[in-house]
Parts: sequence; structure tokens; C-alpha cells
Amino acid sequence: MKITDFVANKGEFLKAENVTADTKAEIIGESRVEHNEKFDTDRLYIPIKIGDKEYTFDASKTNARTITEVLGDETNDWIGKRIVLETYKLKTKDGKMTTAINVKSVVV
Repeated sequence: MKITDFVANKGEFLKAENVTADTKAEIIGESRVEHNEKFDTDRLYIPIKIGDKEYTFDASKTNARTITEVLGDETNDWIGKRIVLETYKLKTKDGKMTTAINVKSVVV
């Protein structure tokens, strides 16, 4: 790995407002696991492209399992594949409602 790959701009994080019903996204690079201080957990970050805009998709374990069921457990094999995203409402631990992103399907 070149250090420039590590420090390169990975785009902005995908937000629920960037997703509409059946948003198609292409996985454009190698996924990485990083520790997220906000959630105090390890998170899977997947570089994706929607239209001509690049984002980092902070995938939940459920979303990662959904992709793995179709594309396998080697994230390098995911590059170039498409996922269909949607949003849904959920209640946070502190009782507030929020909108989350879900992998609806994987296009092979």
C-alpha cells in the first residue's frame, strides 16, 4: 500500500438525506475497518459512488452481512459491484427517532 492511498480524500460520509428510494451505488474501492469514537465500535467503511459523487458508506454489521451473502467475504471482490440503498426510521438508544440507511439489495 502506498501512503498516498491511506491519506487520500475518501469523500464525504454518506448521509440519509443523500439516499432516496432505491438509490443505486457502485462500490469503488477497498473497504476498511476503523474504530469509530462516536459509537466506540469498529465500523466498516465502504467507498461508493452515487452518480458522479463519491461517499464513504458507514455500513452496519447487518448491511455488511447483506452484501457478504451475495458477494462473499472478501471486500476486494466487491469493487465494481452495485448495491441498492434505501432509508428507514428507527429509534435510538436515547429514544429519539432517526433515519438510517439500509442495503436493500445487491446487484450482481
